[in-house]
Amino acid sequence: MANLTDIFLAPASNNILEYLSATADGRSVAVGSGTYTFQNVTGEQCLSTSHQVITGSSISYVPPSEAKYVYYEFNCKIESTSRGGISGFITRFNGANVSIVDRGWAGNYSTSLHHLNEFMHTSAVVFDLTVSTTNIAQAKIAPSDWTTVKTLDVTGREYDNSAYQCCVHGNHYEDGGGASGNEVYTKPTLTIIAYG
Repeated sequence: MANLTDIFLAPASNNILEYLSATADGRSVAVGSGTYTFQNVTGEQCLSTSHQVITGSSISYVPPSEAKYVYYEFNCKIESTSRGGISGFITRFNGANVSIVDRGWAGNYSTSLHHLNEFMHTSAVVFDLTVSTTNIAQAKIAPSDWTTVKTLDVTGREYDNSAYQCCVHGNHYEDGGGASGNEVYTKPTLTIIAYG
């Protein structure tokens, strides 16, 4: 009689080495490569026309030595506070722009109505550690260039400081409770997966 593995071949897949994920509430999470403390987001953050680090997105991380890929994902709420809330978001590796995943955001334009565009925003990138030469803009990191902790984060800016404004983490409207109730901000989440 044949073995099951002769009939149903094992699928080829990536091996997850560690999974690090939490809400940005100040907690510490221990995984194989170390213990990581997440930022504690305590309110909304209104953007300006200059890029600023989005609170809750920053973490200093070093992957396991056998990692071939590292997935970084940051989820936050975006609230348009003026007109369409046009804004731009950049994911960074140790302060350098991973431009392959730059993101723009805009809601429905209105000259008089605000807070009508509220959505979840995801900034995500897969870093390729199988290369021999680092190209941060293309999310390619040579393993020899990531043997110590590097800061991963997201920055954001609004299009105009007199119109098209927005805040992150804002939660102006609640579930049937009107505007600006108890849940006036939403804590973001951050996830890192290292796999081989």
